[in-house]
Amino acid sequence: MSNTSEFEVKVLVDGEALSHHAAKAIETLAKERVAETGWFNLALSGGSTPKAVYTLLANQREHGDMPWNKTRLFWGDERNCKPDHPDSNYRMVYEALLKNGPVPLENIYPISTAEPTADDCAAKYAKTLHEKIERKKDGFPSFDLILLGIGPDGHTASLFPGTHAPLEMTKTVTTCDPLSFNPAVRPAVDRITITTPVIWRAENVFVLAEGASKKEMLARIFASGPIESELVARLLWRCQGQVRFFIDQAALPQK
Repeated sequence: MSNTSEFEVKVLVDGEALSHHAAKAIETLAKERVAETGWFNLALSGGSTPKAVYTLLANQREHGDMPWNKTRLFWGDERNCKPDHPDSNYRMVYEALLKNGPVPLENIYPISTAEPTADDCAAKYAKTLHEKIERKKDGFPSFDLILLGIGPDGHTASLFPGTHAPLEMTKTVTTCDPLSFNPAVRPAVDRITITTPVIWRAENVFVLAEGASKKEMLARIFASGPIESELVARLLWRCQGQVRFFIDQAALPQK
């Protein structure tokens, strides 16, 4: 374990080891938070690395002590597509975790994409977060844990650089059209995402980053200097809670 200023960085040998360590850390934190507050409010991330973590957590032989009956699952972001679409973050979580049945149905709060517009979806989900997460900081819901990834352009959740989304400071949930800044972004759909202030106010943030393609981005995130930059993930420096990075050896920046 090493530290990059306020960040705690755990470097694992490969993606498999990363997934196992992250899953164990989630279970440990869940048990601590349930013991302290009665609930564990978790915001999930999309992506292949989180999927591997969710698959491990669904394994009752390895994580039978995970307090699922006191764990509420939320989504940090979603693609504006049907829940059974291959690009849906909900579908990924369902296939990796939910269909195996450890999480009570009443504890699952996905982002609905059934509303007429993405803005309507965002407003509806903001209402859900304010109703279901009792603990607030400055009026914003405070998650026990938010899971995040890092995109090749430095975005996190669906806060894409060059769009209005990272700059939204009053709403809990907003929309993002990543194509407005980068037409090459795939899938080519709008996103619904938690906002920067929500990430800042989480008690814990776990960032999962795997592979050599993340090395340059992580070097720029960890660098000292002004926080303000086009690299949205630099906003993690302003988090009020603990930020932990779980990265594999391939993603480790050169010193």
